[in-house]
Amino acid sequence: MSKLSHYVESAGAILLAIIWISPLLFAFWAAFHSTSDAVNFNITSAWTLDNFRTAWEGAPWLKYFLNTFLLVTIVLIGQFFFTTLAGFAFAKLEFPGKNFVFILVLMQLFILPEVLIVENYAMVSRLGLFDSLFGVGMPYMASAFGIFLMR
Repeated sequence: MSKLSHYVESAGAILLAIIWISPLLFAFWAAFHSTSDAVNFNITSAWTLDNFRTAWEGAPWLKYFLNTFLLVTIVLIGQFFFTTLAGFAFAKLEFPGKNFVFILVLMQLFILPEVLIVENYAMVSRLGLFDSLFGVGMPYMASAFGIFLMR
């Protein structure tokens, strides 16, 4: 490799790195400046923490944190329970079609979660769990990957 091609590759990599990091730098800049100063890129403009205060006061963050904590706890307990039982059944019990059923479970790994969102919504609505933490977490309480790991 010649020196020129090395310099061209290095310059291209540096250019791509700058392009990649520029949205992060802009987000950092905009977070500490007022709306009018955020797009002007004036080095002498005043730095402020008002955006953080506005964001913190604009939403009930403690409620959101508690909802997230409860949802993760519900799903985690469900995952532990269901995947452990299913993994034990596939590992230790003998029943007709065990390997075929396990292959079906593994095939579920190929289905993107976005494809199942409408069916998950319909199932939760039919069960009357719409607009509840349990209804949000229920479709994720058992996973093919968890069953695979537990087997």
